Amino acid sequence: MDLLNLNWISSHEFWFPSGTSKTDTQSRENFTFPQTSDLWAVPAFAVLFHILRKLYEHYICTFLLSNLNIKSERRLPSSNAQLEAVYKTQKSPPDKMITGLSKQLDMNVKQIEHWFRMRRNLDRPTVVTKFAESSWRFLFYFSIFTFGMFMLFKSPWLWDNVQCWTDYPQQSLPTWLYYYYMLEAGFYLSLLFTIAEDVKRKDFPIQVIHHVSTLFLIIFSYMCNFVRVGSLVLAVHDVSDIFLEFGKSILYANYKSLADNLFVIFAIVFIFTRLFIYPFYVIHTSAIKIRVLKPFPAYYFFNGLLVVLQILHIYWASIILKMAVKFIKGDKMADERSDDEESVSDDED
Repeated sequence: MDLLNLNWISSHEFWFPSGTSKTDTQSRENFTFPQTSDLWAVPAFAVLFHILRKLYEHYICTFLLSNLNIKSERRLPSSNAQLEAVYKTQKSPPDKMITGLSKQLDMNVKQIEHWFRMRRNLDRPTVVTKFAESSWRFLFYFSIFTFGMFMLFKSPWLWDNVQCWTDYPQQSLPTWLYYYYMLEAGFYLSLLFTIAEDVKRKDFPIQVIHHVSTLFLIIFSYMCNFVRVGSLVLAVHDVSDIFLEFGKSILYANYKSLADNLFVIFAIVFIFTRLFIYPFYVIHTSAIKIRVLKPFPAYYFFNGLLVVLQILHIYWASIILKMAVKFIKGDKMADERSDDEESVSDDED
């Protein structure tokens, strides 16, 4: 295949097994096949999710913040034009610069370091912001996972994964599966809409890769009618995120003991679903059970995307294990990816 010739993108032989015709991949009476035009619903759902998130933050989240007594109380650094000017170019100035500023401003080194810590904290997301984001994500993951599993329990391919490929590609698309896909794709696209304003953690580049890969995987699998195995991928990914986002929300509400327990559950569910079920059940279904068919280009591409996600799972699993080791040692449970506020004590004034 000449990859420089982009005609392969529109080639039927790229997307579907040899021997299938375009007629096999067209909707007809009592048979619905995924169409590229269906994907126009994705940005529409993304906009809808963005609007719903704003309404949630304004009404429901405000109510929760009030009743849970979650507040963002931060001390402001003293007004200092010279230090502010330095901060714009050096958020964490080196010791030599701090010593120089100390001489210029008639302040001791501890006072200047204290000022910069307070100033950096102002630029970090507040507890209110973190709670709003995590609780919104929890609401989505819980709702979509409940819906997905309710429908998957009625689907034969959950119990017999060979059914993912039986009669492929002539598998009619159930209405529920269409909405399952559009809702998931719309949500991940909405996350890309707000990625600049959402809480940025240490693994921000990895998060971007994850969101883009997941969105592309959803769209690509829909176009190839890999929706049966795709539904398994979505369900496996959503379940651990429920405990992660709920645990973070509870932590921001200052229920630390409950949050610790939820993080333990999250770690167990993540390791089990992402490092065992995902590679040995989902990828095995996609890469091995498809042998009932002759592999084709889109099959290799799709499985390549699944492997990319697995690499991200291994990366995140290493972070989770670090958290687990700290927890076992008696340290407080915290998200290793978080950029936490720096402590500021009164005796530094």
